Amino acid sequence: MGRNALYEVDVAHSGETWDVAKQKIAQALDQAVYGHFKGLKVIHGYGSVSGQSVIAPRAISLMRHLAEEYGGRFAKDQKNPGASLIWLNKAGGTGMVDEKPFYSAVSKKAQAGDNWFDQALKRNQE
Repeated sequence: MGRNALYEVDVAHSGETWDVAKQKIAQALDQAVYGHFKGLKVIHGYGSVSGQSVIAPRAISLMRHLAEEYGGRFAKDQKNPGASLIWLNKAGGTGMVDEKPFYSAVSKKAQAGDNWFDQALKRNQE
């Protein structure tokens, strides 16, 4: 099942908070890697109609970060503007050790006190 399939997770349509959504994304990426899926599809919605969107922009930033950190490739879903993908690069190195990887909100390249979201905001402002 895994080699040619995408692992899919919905992080925005069951009343999730950002903390729960972030945890779901990390766990889903873990499952996709260990299940030998070709990628991870995260359904994050495209934002709130009645206010400021919380999950969608943060999910996209986290996914970009995780793809960069672990040798994958981030892409927006062409068929669904409320979903994004991390394509897992099987051929190249993933930066992971033989043990089960631990996905963290703090970049390996981060300075003390910086988390991935702050780094992404800084990059977008530059």
